[in-house]
Amino acid sequence: MLDNTNNKAFWNNYVTYWENRVKETNEGKEVKDRTSDDSILESYFKQLKVENTDKFLDYGCGSGRLYLIYEKHISEGINNYIGLDISKVCLEHAAEKYKGLEIGDNLKEFDGIDIPFSDNVFDKIICFGVFDVCNQEVVIKELLRVLDAGGVCLITGKNNRYFTDDEEAMVAEINARKKGHPNYFTDVHNLTEQLLEHNVKLLKTYYFLRRCDLAIDKAFEKMPDTFYQWAYLIQKTEAYKDYDYQKFSDRHSINYSKQ
Repeated sequence: MLDNTNNKAFWNNYVTYWENRVKETNEGKEVKDRTSDDSILESYFKQLKVENTDKFLDYGCGSGRLYLIYEKHISEGINNYIGLDISKVCLEHAAEKYKGLEIGDNLKEFDGIDIPFSDNVFDKIICFGVFDVCNQEVVIKELLRVLDAGGVCLITGKNNRYFTDDEEAMVAEINARKKGHPNYFTDVHNLTEQLLEHNVKLLKTYYFLRRCDLAIDKAFEKMPDTFYQWAYLIQKTEAYKDYDYQKFSDRHSINYSKQ
């Protein structure tokens, strides 16, 4: 049985650091390892085409970064927003910042493994900047389990093979290990094959060659041999096969293992 106790403790302590990183990026400050600002997040959220009647899951919602974007585009149906996170501290930050959100109603804590909803509940799901810190084979199955047939999900993650001269990527991986950051890298070729085998439709695919390319939305739509990050817009079909996913991720990249 998977145990996410250590991950939960990590994120409870990480929230303020991450909020500051996002704040610096949104303010346009010069930072070496730039993350995506809210305009990038919004551009990918818009691809989900969320409607007022859609039941919406913000998977790994953290301290509610996406909520203002959701509220901006959804004039009604605010109660259809569900934010799910492993960290109670993150959810408390979200509830404090956004008075329309309430823990227990819109914001739910979970173990990072089993999504506390029944099958086929959500019309749209976003998992932005979160998949690479998850037990991916479990999470992809859970995301698609709770997604309704015809529903759409956006996922971003890190590839397991990046350019050997991408020093920022290697430094980030090394530093994450030093901090005890729960880091997972995806064999995206393998994941893609399994999604198709499960009858998942790939609506859009984006591949970012280097560490900071997602932050500037510099993407390729055709999978290169080597790249750092990826974003998939996927749809669960009526013919979806809900069986287990075989291993397609690891706690370190191929680059790191060759050191």
